[in-house]
Amino acid sequence: MVGNPVAGAQVVLWRELVNQSSFQQVAQTATNSAGRYSFTLKPGSVMTDQAWYVTSNGMRSSTVHQQVAALVALAASTRSTVVGQTIVLHGHVTPAHAGQVVLVEVRHAGAWRVMARPRLGHGSTYSLSHRFAKPGAVVFRAVLPGDSFNVRSTSPAVTVTVTH
Repeated sequence: MVGNPVAGAQVVLWRELVNQSSFQQVAQTATNSAGRYSFTLKPGSVMTDQAWYVTSNGMRSSTVHQQVAALVALAASTRSTVVGQTIVLHGHVTPAHAGQVVLVEVRHAGAWRVMARPRLGHGSTYSLSHRFAKPGAVVFRAVLPGDSFNVRSTSPAVTVTVTH
Protein backbone atom coordinates (compact mmCIF):
# COMPACT_ATOMS: atom_id res chain seq x y z
CA MET A 1 0.00 0.00 0.00
CA VAL A 2 1.29 3.45 -0.85
CA GLY A 3 1.17 6.16 1.78
CA ASN A 4 2.89 7.40 4.92
CA PRO A 5 3.60 4.52 7.29
CA VAL A 6 1.82 4.94 10.63
CA ALA A 7 2.80 2.87 13.67
CA GLY A 8 -0.05 0.86 15.22
CA ALA A 9 -2.44 1.23 12.26
CA GLN A 10 -4.86 -1.67 11.72
CA VAL A 11 -4.35 -3.52 8.42
CA VAL A 12 -6.99 -5.95 7.13
CA LEU A 13 -6.22 -8.71 4.62
CA TRP A 14 -8.97 -9.60 2.10
CA ARG A 15 -9.16 -12.66 -0.19
CA GLU A 16 -11.36 -13.78 -3.06
CA LEU A 17 -11.23 -17.45 -4.00
CA VAL A 18 -12.04 -18.87 -7.41
CA ASN A 19 -15.82 -18.99 -7.97
CA GLN A 20 -16.53 -16.47 -5.18
CA SER A 21 -18.28 -13.27 -6.09
CA SER A 22 -16.79 -11.09 -3.37
CA PHE A 23 -13.75 -10.66 -1.15
CA GLN A 24 -13.81 -12.00 2.41
CA GLN A 25 -11.81 -10.74 5.38
CA VAL A 26 -9.07 -13.25 6.20
CA ALA A 27 -6.92 -11.65 8.91
CA GLN A 28 -5.88 -8.39 10.47
CA THR A 29 -2.77 -7.07 12.12
CA ALA A 30 -1.26 -3.78 13.25
CA THR A 31 1.74 -2.01 11.75
CA ASN A 32 4.98 -2.02 13.73
CA SER A 33 6.90 1.06 14.91
CA ALA A 34 8.23 1.59 11.37
CA GLY A 35 4.71 1.39 9.91
CA ARG A 36 5.31 -2.02 8.33
CA TYR A 37 3.16 -5.14 8.51
CA SER A 38 3.13 -8.75 7.37
CA PHE A 39 0.74 -11.69 7.27
CA THR A 40 1.72 -15.33 7.67
CA LEU A 41 -0.77 -17.98 6.62
CA LYS A 42 -0.80 -21.57 7.82
CA PRO A 43 0.84 -24.15 5.53
CA GLY A 44 -1.73 -25.63 3.16
CA SER A 45 -4.07 -22.63 3.33
CA VAL A 46 -3.18 -21.44 -0.18
CA MET A 47 -4.08 -24.29 -2.53
CA THR A 48 -5.93 -22.55 -5.34
CA ASP A 49 -5.67 -19.42 -7.47
CA GLN A 50 -6.96 -16.38 -5.60
CA ALA A 51 -6.85 -12.60 -5.34
CA TRP A 52 -5.71 -10.49 -2.36
CA TYR A 53 -5.71 -6.89 -1.15
CA VAL A 54 -5.33 -5.01 2.14
CA THR A 55 -7.10 -2.01 3.64
CA SER A 56 -5.94 0.42 6.31
CA ASN A 57 -6.99 3.89 7.43
CA GLY A 58 -9.47 4.26 4.56
CA MET A 59 -6.94 3.19 1.92
CA ARG A 60 -7.01 0.06 -0.25
CA SER A 61 -4.03 -1.61 -1.90
CA SER A 62 -4.06 -2.79 -5.47
CA THR A 63 -5.30 -6.35 -5.99
CA VAL A 64 -2.69 -9.08 -6.29
CA HIS A 65 -3.68 -12.15 -8.33
CA GLN A 66 -1.94 -15.27 -7.09
CA GLN A 67 -1.62 -18.34 -9.29
CA VAL A 68 -0.97 -21.64 -7.55
CA ALA A 69 0.51 -24.81 -9.03
CA ALA A 70 -0.94 -28.13 -7.92
CA LEU A 71 1.40 -30.81 -6.60
CA VAL A 72 1.49 -33.57 -9.24
CA ALA A 73 3.15 -36.87 -8.35
CA LEU A 74 4.17 -39.74 -10.63
CA ALA A 75 5.82 -43.04 -9.71
CA ALA A 76 6.57 -46.31 -11.49
CA SER A 77 6.08 -49.76 -9.96
CA THR A 78 9.71 -50.43 -10.91
CA ARG A 79 12.58 -48.35 -12.29
CA SER A 80 13.93 -51.18 -14.46
CA THR A 81 12.19 -53.84 -16.54
CA VAL A 82 12.57 -55.95 -19.68
CA VAL A 83 11.02 -55.64 -23.13
CA GLY A 84 7.47 -57.00 -23.10
CA GLN A 85 7.05 -56.58 -19.34
CA THR A 86 4.21 -54.44 -18.00
CA ILE A 87 4.75 -51.81 -15.32
CA VAL A 88 2.25 -49.60 -13.51
CA LEU A 89 2.55 -45.81 -13.54
CA HIS A 90 0.58 -44.17 -10.73
CA GLY A 91 0.31 -40.91 -8.85
CA HIS A 92 -1.88 -38.26 -7.29
CA VAL A 93 -2.69 -34.56 -7.48
CA THR A 94 -2.96 -32.17 -4.52
CA PRO A 95 -5.25 -30.34 -4.00
CA ALA A 96 -7.90 -32.80 -5.13
CA HIS A 97 -9.04 -32.58 -8.76
CA ALA A 98 -11.19 -35.74 -8.78
CA GLY A 99 -12.80 -36.41 -12.14
CA GLN A 100 -10.31 -34.34 -14.14
CA VAL A 101 -7.89 -35.82 -16.67
CA VAL A 102 -4.15 -35.88 -16.06
CA LEU A 103 -1.82 -36.24 -19.04
CA VAL A 104 0.91 -38.86 -18.79
CA GLU A 105 3.65 -37.90 -21.23
CA VAL A 106 6.73 -39.69 -22.55
CA ARG A 107 9.87 -37.93 -23.78
CA HIS A 108 10.57 -38.89 -27.39
CA ALA A 109 13.13 -37.31 -29.73
CA GLY A 110 13.51 -34.29 -27.44
CA ALA A 111 9.79 -33.55 -27.15
CA TRP A 112 7.03 -34.55 -24.73
CA ARG A 113 4.18 -36.61 -26.23
CA VAL A 114 0.94 -37.56 -24.50
CA MET A 115 0.73 -41.35 -24.15
CA ALA A 116 -2.30 -41.63 -21.83
CA ARG A 117 -5.10 -39.52 -20.33
CA PRO A 118 -6.20 -41.23 -17.12
CA ARG A 119 -9.04 -39.64 -15.15
CA LEU A 120 -8.33 -38.76 -11.52
CA GLY A 121 -10.32 -40.93 -9.14
CA HIS A 122 -12.16 -40.00 -5.94
CA GLY A 123 -8.91 -39.59 -3.99
CA SER A 124 -7.39 -37.56 -6.87
CA THR A 125 -5.25 -40.58 -7.78
CA TYR A 126 -4.58 -42.24 -11.12
CA SER A 127 -3.00 -45.43 -12.40
CA LEU A 128 -2.23 -47.04 -15.76
CA SER A 129 -0.30 -50.01 -17.13
CA HIS A 130 2.36 -49.73 -19.81
CA ARG A 131 4.26 -52.38 -21.76
CA PHE A 132 7.61 -51.62 -23.42
CA ALA A 133 8.33 -52.71 -26.99
CA LYS A 134 12.04 -51.83 -27.17
CA PRO A 135 15.00 -51.32 -24.83
CA GLY A 136 16.32 -47.99 -23.61
CA ALA A 137 15.78 -45.31 -20.97
CA VAL A 138 12.19 -44.07 -21.06
CA VAL A 139 11.31 -40.79 -19.35
CA PHE A 140 7.75 -40.04 -18.17
CA ARG A 141 6.01 -37.12 -16.51
CA ALA A 142 2.43 -36.27 -15.52
CA VAL A 143 0.77 -32.95 -16.33
CA LEU A 144 -2.37 -31.42 -14.84
CA PRO A 145 -3.68 -28.94 -17.44
CA GLY A 146 -4.41 -25.48 -16.04
CA ASP A 147 -7.96 -24.78 -14.88
CA SER A 148 -9.79 -22.11 -12.91
CA PHE A 149 -8.25 -23.41 -9.64
CA ASN A 150 -4.60 -24.01 -10.52
CA VAL A 151 -2.09 -23.19 -13.25
CA ARG A 152 -0.68 -25.97 -15.46
CA SER A 153 1.33 -28.22 -13.15
CA THR A 154 3.90 -30.89 -13.93
CA SER A 155 5.38 -33.77 -11.94
CA PRO A 156 9.10 -34.43 -11.72
CA ALA A 157 10.29 -36.80 -14.47
CA VAL A 158 10.53 -40.54 -13.81
CA THR A 159 12.98 -42.71 -15.79
CA VAL A 160 12.45 -46.41 -16.41
CA THR A 161 15.32 -48.46 -17.86
CA VAL A 162 14.20 -51.19 -20.27
CA THR A 163 16.54 -54.07 -21.23
CA HIS A 164 16.27 -57.22 -23.40
